[in-house]
Amino acid sequence: HGATRHPLSRRRSSLAPFAGRPGGSGAAAPAQTARVLQLRVRAEIEEVGWGQLVSATGDDGVSCLTFRVMDEQRRHHLLEITLPMNYPACPPSIAADVPYLPKLQWSESSRLKDVLCQFQEHLKVLQDYWSTMDGIDKALWVVDPTKPTYAMSHHRIALGDDCYILLHVDTHKPNSLPE
Repeated sequence: HGATRHPLSRRRSSLAPFAGRPGGSGAAAPAQTARVLQLRVRAEIEEVGWGQLVSATGDDGVSCLTFRVMDEQRRHHLLEITLPMNYPACPPSIAADVPYLPKLQWSESSRLKDVLCQFQEHLKVLQDYWSTMDGIDKALWVVDPTKPTYAMSHHRIALGDDCYILLHVDTHKPNSLPE
């Protein structure tokens, strides 16, 4: 990549899980495979953009990458992508603070950018849900949760005189009457 270095490039140790462990008996082939995987993952992160990468950790052949993703309403979401030891033959698993996760479409030619694109599409589907929840938070006296997350679909609302109602919004039909 020439003489210029990306600011995160000095964090080589954070991507060490992709490098394999030096030494040990018969470790040459697994270390070589791990090196190839490390190079592939670095190239895939480059495709996505180093600016979106929040962290990269891992151990025992399983590695976890966390990316910052912004939705249409400029809400920030963290998408955690766990790469299995036999990535890309096996799909990664994902975790995020959303009410439900998308089912990833995956093939051996899929890349990290495909995971992020699928997550972006999933966030588009959830926009009405979050707008509904934002409206509830603004218009009603929400007592629980005190700090709601993007995954929470219920709120306890104070009606007055020590009377409360538990409101549950359907994440798939947020504009329908809540339970």
